[in-house]
Order: sequence, then C-alpha cells, then structure tokens
Amino acid sequence: MNFKALTTVLSLSLLGMSTAYADSKTVAQNLKQNFPEIQVQSIQTTQIPNIYEVYMDGQIVYTNDEARYFFLGNLVDLKNKVNLTSEREQELTKIDVKTLPLQQAIKQVKGNGKRVMYLFSDPDCPYCHALEKELQNVDNVTIYLFLYPLTALHPNAEKVATQVWCAKAPYQTWENYVLNGTQPKATKTCNTPIAKNLELGKKLAVDGTPTFFLKNGHRISGARSASEINQLLDAAE
Repeated sequence: MNFKALTTVLSLSLLGMSTAYADSKTVAQNLKQNFPEIQVQSIQTTQIPNIYEVYMDGQIVYTNDEARYFFLGNLVDLKNKVNLTSEREQELTKIDVKTLPLQQAIKQVKGNGKRVMYLFSDPDCPYCHALEKELQNVDNVTIYLFLYPLTALHPNAEKVATQVWCAKAPYQTWENYVLNGTQPKATKTCNTPIAKNLELGKKLAVDGTPTFFLKNGHRISGARSASEINQLLDAAE
C-alpha cells in the first residue's frame, strides 16, 4: 500500500471514531466491557488527541475512548522521521539483562569485548546463518550465545546444538557449522542447558530466531547488517 492510500485508510478510520475526550481509565473500562477476553498489558495516550495505544498479546494497536474500533500499523512522526510505534515496542519488550542466566550461554569475546549482545539462535535457521556472517564484521563485542533450537521448524537442530555445546571449542564449532556447514565431530553426550534455554525463551517471548538483546535490554529480531548491529551496540552503551 502506498503512502497516499495508507493515509486515506487511517483518515477514514479516525473519522469513524468519537471526537469526545476521555482518559486511559475510560479506555480500559470500555475494553473490558466490549472485549472481556482480551488480556490488555498496558494503555497509553499518544501524540494524537483521543487516540490511545493498547498493548496486548505482544502487539501494539490503536483505538479511541470507545474502544470499539481498532487500527494496526506504525504511528510515524514524518516530520522528524521517527517511527513512534517502533520506539514504543522497544520499550515494551525490553528485558532486564542482569537476570539472564549467563551460565546457560556460550561466551565469545571479540576485541575489547566492551559492547554486549545476548543472542538466541538456532543452528539450522537460515536467518541465524545470515546474522552470523554479519557478525564476522563486528568487533569489540562480547556475545552470549543461547542455543535455541526450534525443532518444530528444524528437526535436527537440537542434535546439532547439543554437539556444539559439548564440543571442546563450542563457539568455534558453532561458527564452523553455521558459516561453513561443517558438521560437529561426534562427541560424548554431556549435560546441556538447551531445555532451560527453551523455557527461558518462552518466558521472554522469544518466538523466532535470531533474536538478540542489547546491554540496555532492547530486543532485536531478525538478521541485521554489520553496520546496523554496530550502531545498535553503540546506542546501547
């Protein structure tokens, strides 16, 4: 949909809403009355009068005080070129990285290791492979790799993840596999944190790979370029 069509749709959506002013408490009451099955996590005002941000099921939607009509999409400050929805998602999905059980991760220090990323990755995920290629051009970072095999998509991933964790040089084994396709050498089985990582990921709502968290707790989903990763790491400092 082009910009003109998008603004037309949003305009029509807004025209269908009441122009009466209310507050977040009223919106919450109307949501509960109109949609009692919806589990609302938060309600906030927006820069637009009488339009409210509703965060539910890990997603941001917008409504008015009647809480009857909703629209999805990004709220953009076009003048300042800021995606307001994206910024709010960053805040709403951030975590406290100090609570992460780092003993369940493979640690790799590159350069001075000052910057930090906490990465949930699946050895057989093509997007994880793409991210790893970009990480070859990212220096001065400490990476905590949480092996996160999604066996519903990649049936062999847990076996590979186990072999990686049990290897003498886990991170090197990981890189050899995801970058070069080198199968991990057969090793004796060992205790792994993989089951705990899957529980942790579920708790943190990590529903896809790769997902990584920055030092400030912000969540980044999907593969990113080396230049963007560097910018994100710097910003988190």
